[in-house]
Amino acid sequence: MKQLFDFQALRRPLSVLVLMGADAAGLLFGLVVAAYLVRGGLFVEDVLLFAPILLAIWGAIFAAHDLYDRAHKRRKGGSLLAAIFWGAGLLTFGSIVYPQVNFKLSETLLAGTLVFLVCGGFRFLYEEAIDRVYSHGLGRTPAVIVGEEKSRSRVRRTLETVPGAYRCVGEVDLDDGGLDLGLLRKTLDRTGARNIILAGAEWLEDEELLDLLHSMRLRKVQIKVLPSTITLMGAKPVLFEDSGLPLLEVDYPQLDNTQRALKRTLDFAGSGLGLLVLSPVLLTVAALIKITSPGPVFFKQKRVGADEKVFLCYKFRSMRQDAEKLQAELEAKNEADGAVFKMKEDPRITKVGKFIRRWSIDELPQLINVLVGEMSLVGPRPLPIRDFEMMTERHKTRLAALPGVSGYWQISGRSNLSFEDMIRLDLYYIENWSLFLDIKIILKTVRAVLRHEGAY
Repeated sequence: MKQLFDFQALRRPLSVLVLMGADAAGLLFGLVVAAYLVRGGLFVEDVLLFAPILLAIWGAIFAAHDLYDRAHKRRKGGSLLAAIFWGAGLLTFGSIVYPQVNFKLSETLLAGTLVFLVCGGFRFLYEEAIDRVYSHGLGRTPAVIVGEEKSRSRVRRTLETVPGAYRCVGEVDLDDGGLDLGLLRKTLDRTGARNIILAGAEWLEDEELLDLLHSMRLRKVQIKVLPSTITLMGAKPVLFEDSGLPLLEVDYPQLDNTQRALKRTLDFAGSGLGLLVLSPVLLTVAALIKITSPGPVFFKQKRVGADEKVFLCYKFRSMRQDAEKLQAELEAKNEADGAVFKMKEDPRITKVGKFIRRWSIDELPQLINVLVGEMSLVGPRPLPIRDFEMMTERHKTRLAALPGVSGYWQISGRSNLSFEDMIRLDLYYIENWSLFLDIKIILKTVRAVLRHEGAY
């Protein structure tokens, strides 16, 4: 059974929020109680006056000591003590430099002790509660184990006997031929797993490892590596103790993360604004489709996106309800070369469908796909499974990016171009991608739609 969401990915931000809230409460409690015991209730108001500044400074100190990073779980006691020591020191120094702060040394020491007891106690209880949840098999994140049989067995036994954050839902072998990336993709699709435990990364060729990293990045799948004994002896890896294994978390290359974040921001803002502004048009078209022909308003089709991941692509229905069944009878009349099916006078198209295709209005529901992150405003067009299965391995390299509502192909002639031209333009886009190129394509798309270039 597939998991609806990645508990581990959700737990991390929730853990940070819970711990930050507990630390803030503990800090405020310690300062208020210390002020009351040392100087009396009248001075509590002075503490509350400076509370926002103190919470911000101490929160930054806690974060600098990795107190919100579960990778450092075992040394949190020492880190907490060091962070409180630094905070108390800064508070004492501030009282000397700024007399209006006026925190006495005895008051600061008592506050620090109370903060340590409260925050440390809460963290202990929190970790115990999480371990109890895992020990009952609840909330454990599904993971696929990748490696040779011996290594996979060791990981599987550990996950079964030691309460941890992960449970094995599938395995992929590392045989003499290396990693079968296609099989791994199918396993991830079948199980719904969003985490991989890689046992034996040292056996992968550099090119294979880079292909794996790129593929899993497109799928937003986290990779945890089980290091070899020699690696553990020669380095100090980041340990994830709650998995029962010394796992290293692999970070993806950071070279283009800023631009990719900007691209996602552009996609999210553009699709959200587009759906809002175009809502009158969308509602009108939906009503016309429903009135003029039997069948649903939306045409939902399985298409192959980034890294061969299948998703439901949304369009306004522009054909008869049984259009996909009739396509087999029309294959001989296909006017496009390669894997794509196109006909200028397709008998399956309805009257309303012909109009919305001419103005590319049928593509507008794909803004929903963009909003949820399955597509981008700009990228290679997602093709149906029928077309994907007819593609060669060279053609499939166009799947190295999120599919787009528009792309370089659309502004260069669309259906007037051959299949090979489409592949060439898609690969050019992937190799030369930039945020400026995306904006340029979006502007040219508007012009291409107004001129009905290649639309039928």
